[in-house]
This record gives sequence, structure tokens and C-alpha cells, in this order.
Amino acid sequence: MLVDLTMPIEQGMPFNPDHFPPEITSYASIATHGWAASKIVLDSHLGTHVDAPCHFVAGGITLDEVSIEVFSGPAQVVHLENIGAGESISSAHLPPLHSERVLLSTGWWRQASDHELYFSRYPFLAEEAARSILDAGVRLVGIDGPSIDYDGRTHVTLLEAEAIVVENLMRLDGLPDRCTVTILPLSIAKADGSPARAVAHLGDYSGGPQS
Repeated sequence: MLVDLTMPIEQGMPFNPDHFPPEITSYASIATHGWAASKIVLDSHLGTHVDAPCHFVAGGITLDEVSIEVFSGPAQVVHLENIGAGESISSAHLPPLHSERVLLSTGWWRQASDHELYFSRYPFLAEEAARSILDAGVRLVGIDGPSIDYDGRTHVTLLEAEAIVVENLMRLDGLPDRCTVTILPLSIAKADGSPARAVAHLGDYSGGPQS
């Protein structure tokens, strides 16, 4: 069974006020051209997206330099739905971590229809918790909110260590503690990030504690 964890890209979707909304316009139709096509202009950090290290780290690796194996495999879902609006996720909230991919489920994706609230009061990962995650050998961290922090420090901590960040995931609160995920960004040369299609594969977890 597959669960779609992706925020749809469409007109009127939530977008970070520091960035810009999608532009999707038709330039050919079956009626006039015999085929249909659209012009699509997307922010590299729109909707469900991947942050490459160079997004916050000068000289950091670009998206095309990230090993594709990072984006697919066993994942651990950490259920944190009791974390309140605007509250931090500390290392004390985290269980023992046993996967290279960790998804932080706060349930905040359910607030996405209220754009002002969604971008102003989301739960976030504390910098010290990010260090604990790195110490556990995690290579990819996802969250079901618009950003993993407010001030960039958690971004820098993770991305300096080349741990990939995924934001604006959806439906994590419906997942079991263990699953397999595939989170594939577009293959864009020298990119700082990219929208991604994210899915969970239920009943297909083959991971275990890291050696």
C-alpha cells in the first residue's frame, strides 16, 4: 500500500511569504494545437520539497551531488502530535533512532488551509535536537510543516553535516512508526532544492538498528 505524503502543486496553495507562488499557465490546447502543454514556474522550495546543503551552507553540495540512495529506503516516523503550535521539538522528545531517515510527525500539515497560521506558528526542531539526530547517524530529516526552524540554525546544523531536509510533508500522522519512503526531488543540476514527490510504502519496512 502506498500513502502519498506530497502537498499538491496548484494555484492558491500555501507558499512561504519569503518565496513566491507557482505560475501554471496553458500555452497550447488540444482544440488549437492538437496537443496540450503548460508553462510551469516553480520556486525550488515550494510545497513538499528537499533542501540541499547549499541552500544554507556556502560551498555546500548541490542537489545533484546528493547520493540518490538517501531519498529512498527504510524510515522511522517519530510521532509528536502533542507538540503545540510554535513549540520546539527537543532531544527529550525523541525516542532512540534506528534509521538513516527520520520523519517528524507533528500533525501541523492539517493547518495548511489557514496560510497565515501555517507559516507563523508551526512546531520546529531545536538545534540541540538536530545534533542528537546527527549523532544517531540520520542522513535525511523530514517534517510536516513549512520549515524545520525559524532562524536557520537547525538548517545549518543539519545541512553542514550533509543531512538532507524535507519540508511540507503531509499525512505523516497516519503512518506507523516504521515504513519505507521514497522522496524524489527533480534532477536539477546545481540546485539548492527542489519540489519532490514523497510516498510511504506500508508493509514494506526492511530496516533495523544501524550497526
